[in-house]
Amino acid sequence: MLAQLCSFLSVGALATGLQYLLTLMMVIAGAMSLVAASTLSFLISAAFNYWANARLTFARQGRPANDRAQQLRFALMVALGCALNALLLRLALSLGLHGVLSQLLATAGVLASNFAISRLWVFRKP
Repeated sequence: MLAQLCSFLSVGALATGLQYLLTLMMVIAGAMSLVAASTLSFLISAAFNYWANARLTFARQGRPANDRAQQLRFALMVALGCALNALLLRLALSLGLHGVLSQLLATAGVLASNFAISRLWVFRKP
């Protein structure tokens, strides 16, 4: 489980970096609000996240990356994570926290939720 957690954190760090970079670019360009940009970026980075976790982190659990049921479970987890990200981000911003700190706190909440859901449900052994 420790190796899985380290791999999950590495994949997550790359996906989060992608999310943050896209969010920053959209906000600086004035294209959207922080919450909207973060939400869209979250969804874009989810595709990389699935690919990497299915092939690296949870590959030994026995399901191929093109398993449709697994992809559906992942999509449901992403929807939950996206909603949780937006909710936690809005909550932190409403409490007067800085945007960067708010996003970091939201990311931490989604990370914990996603690891548990991925390990126990999305990539579970058949």
